[in-house]
Amino acid sequence: MQESDHRYKVDRPTQSDQEIQEKLGLEDDGESTLLLGVRRKIANACSCSKSSCMKWVTGVFPILSWMRAYEKSWIAGDLVAGLTVGVVHIPQSLAFSILAGLAPVFGLYTSFYPVLLYTLMGTSRHISVGTFAVTSLMTQSVVFRHYPPDLDQVATNATVNGTTPSPLGALGSLTELDLKRAGVAAALTFIMGLFQSLFGLLRFGFITSYLSEPVIQGFTTGAAFQVIVSQTPPALGIVIQRFSGPLAFFLSWIDIFRNLPNVHVATLVISIICILLLTVGREVNIRYKDRLKFPIPTEVIIVIVAILASHFGNFKDRFAVNVVDDVPTGFPAPQLPDFSILGSIIGDGFAIAVVGFAISVSLSKLYAIRHGYTVDPNQELVAYGAANLLPSFFLCFPSAAALARCEIQDNTGGRTQVVGILSVFIVLIVILVLGPIFEPLPRSVLASIIIVGLFGIVGQLANLKTMFNTSKLDFAVWITTWLAVLLLGVDLGLLVGTVFAIATVIARTQLPRFEILANIENTDIYKAKGRYRNQTDSSGTVIVKMHASLYYANKDFFKRKLLSAVGFDPSEVIAQKKEAESKQKNENLNNNKSSSLNWMRRRFKRGSVSQSVTTVAIEVEDPPMKPDNNQQLPCDTVIVDCASFGFVDYAGGKLLRQLHDSFQKLEIRFLLTNCNDDVRGQLVRSGFMEGAGKDATFVSTHDAFVYSQQMRNAENASEDDTRL
Repeated sequence: MQESDHRYKVDRPTQSDQEIQEKLGLEDDGESTLLLGVRRKIANACSCSKSSCMKWVTGVFPILSWMRAYEKSWIAGDLVAGLTVGVVHIPQSLAFSILAGLAPVFGLYTSFYPVLLYTLMGTSRHISVGTFAVTSLMTQSVVFRHYPPDLDQVATNATVNGTTPSPLGALGSLTELDLKRAGVAAALTFIMGLFQSLFGLLRFGFITSYLSEPVIQGFTTGAAFQVIVSQTPPALGIVIQRFSGPLAFFLSWIDIFRNLPNVHVATLVISIICILLLTVGREVNIRYKDRLKFPIPTEVIIVIVAILASHFGNFKDRFAVNVVDDVPTGFPAPQLPDFSILGSIIGDGFAIAVVGFAISVSLSKLYAIRHGYTVDPNQELVAYGAANLLPSFFLCFPSAAALARCEIQDNTGGRTQVVGILSVFIVLIVILVLGPIFEPLPRSVLASIIIVGLFGIVGQLANLKTMFNTSKLDFAVWITTWLAVLLLGVDLGLLVGTVFAIATVIARTQLPRFEILANIENTDIYKAKGRYRNQTDSSGTVIVKMHASLYYANKDFFKRKLLSAVGFDPSEVIAQKKEAESKQKNENLNNNKSSSLNWMRRRFKRGSVSQSVTTVAIEVEDPPMKPDNNQQLPCDTVIVDCASFGFVDYAGGKLLRQLHDSFQKLEIRFLLTNCNDDVRGQLVRSGFMEGAGKDATFVSTHDAFVYSQQMRNAENASEDDTRL
């Protein structure tokens, strides 16, 4: 291998951290950078100037910023994307509303209010908020927990009398059961929006860091399987028992197979045709993505054809096909959600808030990276919170960004959230005028749209091979989360996956890689001892490095590995020396006593008792014992490379001080290197720096190593002079 021509040479004395700080004029007050950052943010938040107020307003409503920079060249792309996404919203909103256990019309409301609010407050330019399969499935579990589907068989067909003024306005034609379920979903939306808003105001955008990519992929894939099993009965035209809790996924499939003889032939034919056409359309859009100016709206075309065929073919009466039925026009009057059940659904609201935000912000970051801009996770939380909190008063169910609509928005040339404004107008027209047109639409068509729409999420299974080869632990997290969702359900599955992912991180920090380092000859580079050629003989100096932060959970591991590398436990050596000194002292005392008694006997014979007492007092006095130097310790310097210490907590700082004190008693140098400011601050607060002195921490491992060699040479020279 040809040696690199890029070289550098450094000629300077060894530098401790204290010397560097004194030369640069830095003050070490021990305050962590985290606290400094918090102080600065509080100071900025408390300032009240015109510019800060404008910054706050544009921060809450980003539309005021990007609309001023809007370019005319973006109009065409936004127009096409807005119309396309708006049209796609219609069948998806109807389908996902049914998936949520609600009447189809509530999906239209959820595709209107949240989209409008996110357009005003969101920072992403390319995500499409509204109905989504995973959040709809989680909503269904809560709705059916309070009002099971069995009630559909015994529910009265009584509706709110149109001749009596109804506070629900446009919803006067729906059953009482539909309205009660909508109330449960609205209460869940309220809790979800409240949590997301609080997280945003408290700047808790970092919570998504605990939902790693394997967790999100495993969770969404498992949720997709759960959605598919829930949509298989309407696609087959059968009715199965509803299962909940552990193993519900497998029990549902068992019941589906039991009811296969009862499949409704007409519904099955419609589903097969729709799934085939939707799959073909999806593949064409994927394979010819670069050639098509915009994706083929297969869903919209199939919905239009199905409506016409069902209307003119009278599918409902002639073939007993289950259709959408009543889709009232107009908006409901605002009303309070069902607050009486908030206590029983607060856990579900928290789970769906985290899931909705995690999925949405993941998509927003994906498109931000693709198009070269940034999103603010905290403002995104505020936007999602507002997009759920306020619509909950208009009977909307939980919303989030949907991957399929986001891809359509991006592929059709959408550049900004003007797309959202245009799609809102499309949904508005349907709500006010065109709603009844969708009444003859077979529900099996909507089930087919949902199933095919999840193919992309189920396709994440193809990532498992790459993940297995890349990281076995991430693979285990993916599989664990996926299986947990299938076995335990969506909510508990997410909890299990997240806890397992965090447990793997804790395990990796509790049992991290620990290395004994050695210097590469003629360099300032230090690598694992024995794994590289041309390493300097560092006998007398032990250099170690732990690849993790030092805190209470791994301090015992660190100590055990360090003492193993050193070859002895200083506490045991000290105890042995004390025991040897005590033993030697007792032996000397016994010898002195024996000598004194013999002397006294001789003196007694001579009659000089008075003098003997004085002599005994002098002879028994024990001089201080010197340490036993016969035991040769294997090293005189221990160096800990702290470059991988992101932080050191109280327990870790206390351990370092104890180790230093123990080695110091044996006249062994205990040095720390590469300490960042936070670690050094903790060392100051824990008292390590006060007890160790300024020469205990060095700016680099090489500085400490050279220092130890110089000190050893000086000590050897001093011993030689003493001998001479």
